[in-house]
Parts: sequence; C-alpha cells; structure tokens
Amino acid sequence: MEITKDIFVVIEYSVRLEDGSYVKGEGVPVSLNFIAGYDQIMPSLEKRLLGHAQGDETEFVIPAREAFGEHDPRQVHRKTFEEYPQGRSLQVGKWVVATNPETQAQYGYFVKEKSEEGVVLDFNHPLAGKDLYYRVKVVHVRPALKEELEYVRPCEHGEDQETTEAMSLQ
Repeated sequence: MEITKDIFVVIEYSVRLEDGSYVKGEGVPVSLNFIAGYDQIMPSLEKRLLGHAQGDETEFVIPAREAFGEHDPRQVHRKTFEEYPQGRSLQVGKWVVATNPETQAQYGYFVKEKSEEGVVLDFNHPLAGKDLYYRVKVVHVRPALKEELEYVRPCEHGEDQETTEAMSLQ
C-alpha cells in the first residue's frame, strides 16, 4: 500500500543541515505519525513521501524556499532603547518569545546584536534560508480509520455530515 490521501502513516526520520548538524533525530530517529492529505505535516515533506510504501527508506533535500523560506533581510530590525526599552535586558545570541497583550499571539525573535544605542532583532524562522536534509524510513502504512478522519476533518467525515451540509445551504 502506497502513501496517498486518507492513509495513516508512521515514519522515523532525522533532519540535518548542510554543515552536518542535526535539527532532529541525531543518533536516534524521531517517530512521526500523520494522515496524508490533511496538512498535518510540512507540505513539501508530505509531497516527497507520496507513493512510498511501508519499509521504504529514502533520503532527500527540501530546499529552504520549500521549508521555512529564504532568510528575509526585511525581517531584521534595529530598535533603539528609546523605542524598545525592554531591549536593554536582552542577551545577544538568545531567542525571545514575545506575547501580543491584546491577542495573546506569540512570536519569536533572535537577538543578533546589542550596542549602547539599541538592539538588532531577527524575526526570521530559525531555519529560514537553510536546506533540510531528510533521512526517512516508512515504518507503517494503513488506511485511516473513520474515527481518525472525523478527528482531522470533522465536517468532511463526521456522522453529522448531512446535517452540516443542510445547515450550510440555509
């Protein structure tokens, strides 16, 4: 059985960067399960797994533009301590998680530089601009159960689908 939409998949994988450093799975691969076709994993990873079967082992590279994007210099900002007083307590080389007080949304940024005048903050994803080197083994493949499909897309697969469709017509 091949990996296609509505297939439950278990993989073991490791990811490293071009310099050989590991992002995940150094020494011991990481296990991941998902149902194909429902955006549960990075689309570029899923695309490369389609058509593989249980027992297959493969290696591939996901270019930065298909992973976390290229490093965008417009996401690097210089802030003076006047406009960003909290910058005084930040440490160069550290990641900071900030929370929007109104929405409670969280986002991260990297402290690139600090001087007498202010800080330089990088809002790019930590893996932006980096190609990802995957090694994957397909451990298990089977059709997804009805209950699993209801969980990932309740409106498409739930028992009340006719009711949902009727309500959307009103």
